[in-house]
Amino acid sequence: MGIGFSLRHFTALMIPLALGGWAGWSIVPAFAIAQREDALFALLAGVIALGSLLAGFMVTLMLFSGRIDNASLLTLEELEAYTERIKFLLSSQAQTLFASVLSAAFAITWLCFYALQLDQVTQRIVGASCFGFTFVALLRCVLVPLQIYEIHEASLDDAVSDRRERERAKFKPQG
Repeated sequence: MGIGFSLRHFTALMIPLALGGWAGWSIVPAFAIAQREDALFALLAGVIALGSLLAGFMVTLMLFSGRIDNASLLTLEELEAYTERIKFLLSSQAQTLFASVLSAAFAITWLCFYALQLDQVTQRIVGASCFGFTFVALLRCVLVPLQIYEIHEASLDDAVSDRRERERAKFKPQG
């Protein structure tokens, strides 16, 4: 996992963060103008609940993604390939976990800043951060089913390959 890997992950984080942040920066003043505390509180309660739910799900997914069944039966090459794939998945899932937690944390911070009646610029910055990390978390959640599929696909492909090798060994001439 070299610089290219890190650059791809950084880019995949920053572009959605910037888009969500821009949306948040644009939307936050509408809550101040409308003076609808109930709408703001409902939105932020939803963000906090979503962030918490996603964080819990990501932790559980990471626990199961990090396992390699029957690792001792794999060749060194198969184990290395499997390990690289799992490290990539875990890295992606960790980013989703952090985005989810930060989304909820910025929502709570925004509620505190709103209650303290801090200036609009400060609230916009925190609101933009909240929206940015929420967008990152939601976008990365779209990848979760694909990641789960990839894990199961690799496991199934290995099982078929192992069975194929055993079947070939049965019919291989002895001697």
